[in-house]
Amino acid sequence: MPEGRREQENPYLSARKEYGDRYGSAVRDAARWRQISIFMVMLCFAFGAVMMWLAAQNKVVPYIVQVDKQGYSVAIKSSQEGSVADVRVIIAALGHFIVNFKTVVTDLRAQRQMVNEVYAYLAKGSSAESAVSHFYQEHNPFTAAQDKRQPVTQVEVRSIVQAGRGDKSWQVLWTEERLDQGNVVEHTEWRAIISIAISPVRELAEVLKNPLGIFITDINMAQDISSAQPQQ
Repeated sequence: MPEGRREQENPYLSARKEYGDRYGSAVRDAARWRQISIFMVMLCFAFGAVMMWLAAQNKVVPYIVQVDKQGYSVAIKSSQEGSVADVRVIIAALGHFIVNFKTVVTDLRAQRQMVNEVYAYLAKGSSAESAVSHFYQEHNPFTAAQDKRQPVTQVEVRSIVQAGRGDKSWQVLWTEERLDQGNVVEHTEWRAIISIAISPVRELAEVLKNPLGIFITDINMAQDISSAQPQQ
């Protein structure tokens, strides 16, 4: 190096440059890692908040499992995948409703269970709910359970078909037999026009009672007078 340039060098600047070359990169790396750490902590907090929010959403998705004659599952799918539209599902629900609604037994626990299942299929505040409550007021379903000498009623569903266009209105035909000490004392035939609505359920308690969300909104029921056959 030329002699004149050596004389012009500032030792303080040289020392500063050497310090920067030696330690500056370490300082910059430390700052960069500190920023990354802060970002990761914030990301973890955000992820935890999202997980807590998802956990608070009480959503149950019912699934339908079909089995063959040997009991092996052959199809599994969510009930929200259009399965409610299957007329067989609606027919099964309406048949289950009518049997529970009109059957009378001497077992108090079984009778209470059937009444609870009836109300599980009724839309809240609907005319169907009012009609069923009025019927129960006039025909106490717990009479036979309270007095074992009272006749019981057996119900057999004969037909469930659509009563109009679409899948909202259905006609149900069934027979009832009143039994006194095992003997049939009366045989009658009934029909009802039932309107339904489908509303997905998400609460666990509702899923256990009515997993497919098939609700009855209106029911008009009548006895076929000509079919009454008192038994001797």
